[in-house]
Amino acid sequence: MHRLRVATSILGLVAVWQLIVLLKWVPDTYFPSPLATLQALWAGLLSGELSKALAQTASRALVGCIAATVVGIGLALLTARYRRLRQAFDPVAEFLRPLPPAALVPMAIFFLGLGWKLHGFILMFACLWPVYLNASSALKAVASVQLRTADSFGYGGWDRVLRVQLPAALPEIFIGIRIAASIALIATVVTEMLAGRDGLGFVLNEAAMTLRIPDMFAALLLTMLSGLVLNAVVLAVRRRAVGWHVGMTASNRG
Repeated sequence: MHRLRVATSILGLVAVWQLIVLLKWVPDTYFPSPLATLQALWAGLLSGELSKALAQTASRALVGCIAATVVGIGLALLTARYRRLRQAFDPVAEFLRPLPPAALVPMAIFFLGLGWKLHGFILMFACLWPVYLNASSALKAVASVQLRTADSFGYGGWDRVLRVQLPAALPEIFIGIRIAASIALIATVVTEMLAGRDGLGFVLNEAAMTLRIPDMFAALLLTMLSGLVLNAVVLAVRRRAVGWHVGMTASNRG
């Protein structure tokens, strides 16, 4: 049933897209049909241009998301263990979090140049905050009865953080990781558009500037599909790591 609803939604979106083309609400020069977009996508994949760009963008987004997840959870564990560190770091996190990553690209180019350092810095900055803030909040929100039980078993300090708070907080932590995965793809594409020499963002921008509109739509479609795949990967890891919580939530809803 779920797959049927998904298929129906996608077919409905394609139908609306085709209707806009048929009614010429937007000139077809700037709004190609679904068929023309698929043809451009297939040609780009066969030529290797889009497949290479996809590999570059996806690898950057995935590595950036993983790195930010490791650092973000590590910082959250440190601030959960040391209260004064949390009191000092949380205001900084709240101050920097709203800053758009794209705004940092021009400044970062001067310090880091055009290359993996630039992409790594922008991705780390963009993805760190949702992971850290969700993890920190989840660790603080662990039920007091669990903490008292840990105390009664003699767990204190790092034992309590790692054996009790972290497992209890994992379901909420994965919410931050899922958000970070989406942000990672967005930040990667934006950085490639502004200061890249390859990747889907670069291809997309170049196609737009040279008015190769079907190629631009093909790059957009491939970017959207990449986002779906990245989200599916995070959900698969979540099911693997906290399957007990997924099953419990489903049984409670039933």
